[in-house]
Amino acid sequence: MKVISINRDILVVAAITIVAVALAFILPPDWVPGRILTLPIALILPGYALTSVLFPRREFGIPERFLFSLALSLVSVIMGGLVLNWTPWGLRTDSWAVILGGLTLGACAVALVRRRGREQDMSTTGRFSAGYIGLNVRQGLLLGLAALIVCGAVAVSIIGAERQPYPGFTQLWILPAGGSNPQNAVHLGVNNMESTAMEYRLAVSVDGKVVKDWPSIDLNSQGKWEATLLIPQSGHAGTAKIEADLYRMDAPTTIYHHVVLWLGT
Repeated sequence: MKVISINRDILVVAAITIVAVALAFILPPDWVPGRILTLPIALILPGYALTSVLFPRREFGIPERFLFSLALSLVSVIMGGLVLNWTPWGLRTDSWAVILGGLTLGACAVALVRRRGREQDMSTTGRFSAGYIGLNVRQGLLLGLAALIVCGAVAVSIIGAERQPYPGFTQLWILPAGGSNPQNAVHLGVNNMESTAMEYRLAVSVDGKVVKDWPSIDLNSQGKWEATLLIPQSGHAGTAKIEADLYRMDAPTTIYHHVVLWLGT
């Protein structure tokens, strides 16, 4: 009974983590209440478990425990994001749930092992529970308000990121060709940093008149396309305005990227 009493908080954290991970896989990604229900796995649970690992014998009050849990959870999210960004799974809801859930459950297991040698009878001293009710009404309200602000900010960030129309990005550039090329030559390039293969159309105009059109540029993810274009002489010395308009073929009438280069002719 004594061991169960000491470790009750860790067992609760582990149970909530399992539920939160399950909800992350089951609930629709665009359902806001579902995202709010899974927030503890990003804001509190990993940090709470890590705090229990780092300080297995120390008693914390609510403010200290909350600050440690929040800080270590944010660190876990940042480090987890860096790790996921380098994996094939990327920053997705299910991959977030797996890495944060795995970290929390692993930390819970370590915390249980580290607490095994603890020799305090919590049921007799009551120290463990006393540390958790040491807040007055004002402190409790401020703590709750801070938690609501943090949860709301994270919820807005998650929802906004998931509603972005296109994951990844595309680079478009135009530069003077230089080197052995004529003075009125330009160098163009497209770099597909989207998560899937893409098809583009590229149109180049000089002083408002289209001089070159590539109707179809197919690029795999991480693929690159480059070309050198000779700009027709305008018949008078001066500076020509060269514009490049890039279109996605799934939205052929909407300019996806637009770049301008002023070139002396």
